[in-house]
Amino acid sequence: MEPSNYSTNRIRRPLGAGVAVVALLVGGTATASAAPLSPGSVAEKCGYLGWGKYNHCDGGSGATVMLDVEDLWGGISLVCVRPGITDVQPYVDYRVTGAWWNGGVGCAPGGHS
Repeated sequence: MEPSNYSTNRIRRPLGAGVAVVALLVGGTATASAAPLSPGSVAEKCGYLGWGKYNHCDGGSGATVMLDVEDLWGGISLVCVRPGITDVQPYVDYRVTGAWWNGGVGCAPGGHS
Protein backbone atom coordinates (compact mmCIF):
# COMPACT_ATOMS: atom_id res chain seq x y z
CA MET A 1 0.00 0.00 0.00
CA GLU A 2 1.33 3.45 -0.93
CA PRO A 3 1.67 6.28 1.61
CA SER A 4 -1.14 8.82 1.44
CA ASN A 5 1.13 11.63 0.14
CA TYR A 6 2.71 9.47 -2.61
CA SER A 7 0.44 10.63 -5.42
CA THR A 8 0.60 14.26 -4.32
CA ASN A 9 4.42 14.25 -4.41
CA ARG A 10 4.46 12.56 -7.84
CA ILE A 11 2.39 15.43 -9.24
CA ARG A 12 3.95 18.26 -7.22
CA ARG A 13 7.61 17.63 -8.15
CA PRO A 14 7.32 17.73 -11.97
CA LEU A 15 4.81 20.57 -11.78
CA GLY A 16 7.13 22.57 -9.50
CA ALA A 17 10.07 22.08 -11.85
CA GLY A 18 8.03 23.28 -14.83
CA VAL A 19 6.71 26.31 -12.98
CA ALA A 20 10.26 27.14 -11.83
CA VAL A 21 11.50 27.35 -15.42
CA VAL A 22 8.65 29.67 -16.43
CA ALA A 23 9.08 31.87 -13.35
CA LEU A 24 12.80 32.15 -13.89
CA LEU A 25 12.33 33.39 -17.42
CA VAL A 26 10.57 36.37 -15.84
CA GLY A 27 13.75 37.18 -13.93
CA GLY A 28 15.51 37.20 -10.61
CA THR A 29 18.83 38.11 -9.08
CA ALA A 30 21.82 35.91 -8.50
CA THR A 31 24.18 36.24 -5.55
CA ALA A 32 27.58 34.69 -4.91
CA SER A 33 27.85 31.73 -2.56
CA ALA A 34 28.08 27.92 -2.70
CA ALA A 35 28.50 26.70 -6.28
CA PRO A 36 26.41 23.94 -7.85
CA LEU A 37 28.08 20.62 -8.72
CA SER A 38 27.88 21.27 -12.46
CA PRO A 39 26.28 23.71 -14.88
CA GLY A 40 23.71 21.11 -15.96
CA SER A 41 23.38 20.00 -19.53
CA VAL A 42 20.49 20.07 -21.95
CA ALA A 43 20.33 16.26 -21.67
CA GLU A 44 19.66 16.41 -17.90
CA LYS A 45 16.08 16.66 -16.74
CA CYS A 46 15.09 19.62 -14.60
CA GLY A 47 14.02 19.20 -10.98
CA TYR A 48 14.83 16.47 -8.49
CA LEU A 49 17.22 13.91 -9.98
CA GLY A 50 17.36 11.52 -7.03
CA TRP A 51 20.14 10.79 -4.53
CA GLY A 52 19.90 14.31 -3.11
CA LYS A 53 20.64 16.06 -6.42
CA TYR A 54 18.47 18.87 -7.85
CA ASN A 55 18.88 20.38 -11.32
CA HIS A 56 17.71 23.99 -11.44
CA CYS A 57 17.10 24.91 -15.09
CA ASP A 58 16.93 28.69 -15.30
CA GLY A 59 16.66 29.38 -19.02
CA GLY A 60 19.82 31.50 -18.86
CA SER A 61 18.53 34.08 -16.39
CA GLY A 62 20.99 33.17 -13.61
CA ALA A 63 18.21 33.41 -11.01
CA THR A 64 18.36 31.50 -7.74
CA VAL A 65 15.35 29.64 -6.34
CA MET A 66 14.16 28.37 -2.97
CA LEU A 67 13.34 24.66 -2.74
CA ASP A 68 11.31 22.59 -0.33
CA VAL A 69 13.50 19.55 0.37
CA GLU A 70 11.78 16.53 1.91
CA ASP A 71 13.62 14.07 4.13
CA LEU A 72 13.02 10.40 4.88
CA TRP A 73 10.58 11.23 7.71
CA GLY A 74 8.54 13.75 5.70
CA GLY A 75 10.22 16.80 7.23
CA ILE A 76 10.64 19.81 4.93
CA SER A 77 13.74 22.03 4.84
CA LEU A 78 14.23 25.16 2.74
CA VAL A 79 17.33 25.26 0.54
CA CYS A 80 18.31 27.99 -1.93
CA VAL A 81 20.06 26.86 -5.13
CA ARG A 82 21.57 28.56 -8.16
CA PRO A 83 21.30 27.24 -11.74
CA GLY A 84 22.75 23.81 -12.41
CA ILE A 85 22.94 20.60 -10.42
CA THR A 86 23.22 21.02 -6.65
CA ASP A 87 23.63 18.39 -3.94
CA VAL A 88 20.98 19.39 -1.36
CA GLN A 89 21.76 16.46 0.99
CA PRO A 90 24.30 18.43 3.11
CA TYR A 91 21.50 20.83 4.16
CA VAL A 92 19.20 18.08 5.50
CA ASP A 93 19.73 15.89 8.59
CA TYR A 94 18.13 12.75 7.12
CA ARG A 95 18.19 11.19 3.65
CA VAL A 96 16.58 13.40 0.99
CA THR A 97 13.57 11.79 -0.70
CA GLY A 98 12.44 14.71 -2.85
CA ALA A 99 12.83 18.39 -3.67
CA TRP A 100 10.69 20.91 -5.55
CA TRP A 101 10.54 24.64 -6.19
CA ASN A 102 8.31 26.42 -3.70
CA GLY A 103 7.91 29.72 -5.57
CA GLY A 104 10.79 31.64 -4.00
CA VAL A 105 13.17 33.46 -6.38
CA GLY A 106 16.25 35.60 -5.70
CA CYS A 107 17.51 33.97 -2.48
CA ALA A 108 21.13 33.52 -1.29
CA PRO A 109 22.44 30.12 -2.50
CA GLY A 110 23.29 27.70 0.26
CA GLY A 111 20.89 29.40 2.64
CA HIS A 112 18.57 27.01 4.36
CA SER A 113 16.32 26.46 7.34
